[in-house]
Amino acid sequence: MGVIRGIFRNTLVLLCAAWLSCAVADKPKIAIVIDDLGYLAVNDRQVMALDPRIAVAIIPDGPLAPSLSRQAASQHRDVLIHLPLPGVDHDDCEFEAICLEPEWSPLRMAGHLRWAAERVDQAIGINNHQGSLFTADHEAVQRLVTGITLIERLHGIDLFVLDSRTTAQSQLELKARDAGLATARRHVFLDHDPSPDAIKAAWERLLERARRRGAAIAIGHPHSETIEFLEHAVPELAARGVELVSIQRLLDQPRRSGEAVPEPPVVLP
Repeated sequence: MGVIRGIFRNTLVLLCAAWLSCAVADKPKIAIVIDDLGYLAVNDRQVMALDPRIAVAIIPDGPLAPSLSRQAASQHRDVLIHLPLPGVDHDDCEFEAICLEPEWSPLRMAGHLRWAAERVDQAIGINNHQGSLFTADHEAVQRLVTGITLIERLHGIDLFVLDSRTTAQSQLELKARDAGLATARRHVFLDHDPSPDAIKAAWERLLERARRRGAAIAIGHPHSETIEFLEHAVPELAARGVELVSIQRLLDQPRRSGEAVPEPPVVLP
């Protein structure tokens, strides 16, 4: 009888462990990326004090870009190149940042990306800063994706692609995935309206999507209101049954280890 009880007890323990493992695996997951870092020291420092699972996207032109990239990496925080691209109604191309232009050849784009990767030298991914005009242009996006594969093949710089989805017509995620790159897309902007009530409403949409779909990705910005909200909301996630994870955890179709990188044609500028 004692042997039977022991077997029953061990079986029960194993079943409980399996149930707990499944419960953790099935917990809705969110990832957060804070864009536009590299220019405002005070706001950037506040972002770097947030939970290190929150990724940062750094504009390579920013004077603080190199030091922020290294600091984020020392926190084991995911770092992205926040790449300025031309927009439809407005963009930073003419007065603040060097934009990658739609008519550039893949080789010229690769050179620009390599420069950006030297400025944000701990980057493991890339996402677009503005860029609604660029990302809706099929041919321009294809040249950009070719440029990304070129820097991997020629310089060993391996970047995933997060489509910020500044326009519903964006081709960035689709073209990158077709090229065999690891990809993701933004589902919610936390602070399109930076008022506290609007941020809270966006947060609830993020959590609801994660519960329905299993995972969701948000992009925010280094506004004081956003930072203050996240300081309070992130520690409450566990109690709400949602797990905050790094953006790497939510990538789609990552290239398999050891898989050859497609060799795009080299087009001279």
